[in-house]
Order: sequence, then structure tokens, then C-alpha cells
Amino acid sequence: MSQLLSIESSFLNLPQVKQGLNLQEIRSVQRTIVNAKKKKFEQTLALSKLVNQAVTWFQSEEGQRVCTEEGISWSNEEIGQKVFGWQKSFFYKVVKAGKLDEAVVDTFKAKCDEAETRGEDPNRSLEGLLKFAKAVESGAQDGGQGESELGDPETTGEAQIETRIETILTFTYKSEGGNVSVRIDAEGNVKTTNSIEQIREAISVLQFSIQNQNS
Repeated sequence: MSQLLSIESSFLNLPQVKQGLNLQEIRSVQRTIVNAKKKKFEQTLALSKLVNQAVTWFQSEEGQRVCTEEGISWSNEEIGQKVFGWQKSFFYKVVKAGKLDEAVVDTFKAKCDEAETRGEDPNRSLEGLLKFAKAVESGAQDGGQGESELGDPETTGEAQIETRIETILTFTYKSEGGNVSVRIDAEGNVKTTNSIEQIREAISVLQFSIQNQNS
């Protein structure tokens, strides 16, 4: 989140500005979205534990015996597809998450909470958790720690969560010569595959349209 100047903070605290910008309503919706993300993530974690238990049973002697008796021969990938209806990549992500040390998961969630209090948008997802856990494991191994040390607070503190940079402007222009697409994030990074000439042409069209609209 951008740091506000004193004059900017005072401006946003004016009653008429709060009302005009719908700040109270917008903040309320934003909190609802954040809480929904948290709830979905917690449900995904619970799911990963259940799926990990299911795979463990399937690979056990009892599970394999029942499969043999019933003429079933499935690979782990086929369990994901035939039982849960998932593609290989997502299935393995769920299984990996179900095997993570609780201390790593708790640290990840705490760091996400901290990022949100700073106005950032942490990647509170299965993918974000696994990236964090991988960084923790790499840090533990680099420091001469074993995998059993993944729950060590000093080790987990080294890894950083992935945060999304807010997009502040997107612009798309469709022309006969090809599409022009530009995206600018809150850090001022411009992402586009078009040339400067193509972007200038698109901006010229936009300026011309605005001028005609206001004339």
C-alpha cells in the first residue's frame, strides 16, 4: 500500500471525502473479500489433510489388498482424476500441503495476516503456501538444518510470503493492426508487449475520443 502524505491522510479523513468516495462501504467490502479468502484457504487446508489420509490408506497394505480383490489398479495420478476429478498438478499440490509441518503452515498464515495489516495482498493460497514451505526448507538445508527443523521459528522466519502488487491502470486498444495492451502496477512497473509507437497511437485514439465526448 502506498504511503500517504500528511495532507493526503487529512484529505481522506474529511467527512465529505469519505462519503463521496464511498470509503466506508468499500472498506467493508474489502474486509469481506479478505475474510472469504481466509475461509477458503482454511477449507483447502482441511481438504488437503483429508486427501493425504485417503492417499495414505490407498497405499497401505489394506488399501492395496482391497484394490487387488476388486480388480482395481490405479496409480496415484488416477486417484486424483478418478476419485476427486482433479488434474495431476492440483492433486499433487493438495497432497503436498497435507504433509506440511503445522508450524510452517501457522507461520505462513501469520505472515499473511501481518501483510494484510500493512495493506498488502498476500498470496494466501495453496500455491503461495507451497512456495513459502519450499523457501523454508531451502533455508533449513542451507543452514545445515534437517527437514525435522522446519518448524523452528528461527528457520521459518527466513522465508518470505509472496505478495501481489496492485494493478493501478490497465489499457487495451483493439485495432486492425493488432491489439495494444498495457498494465501498470502500484510500483510503477509497466508491462506490455507492444512498441512505443503502438502505445502512442492507442493513447492518441483515447485522447481524441475524450475530446469529442467533452466537446
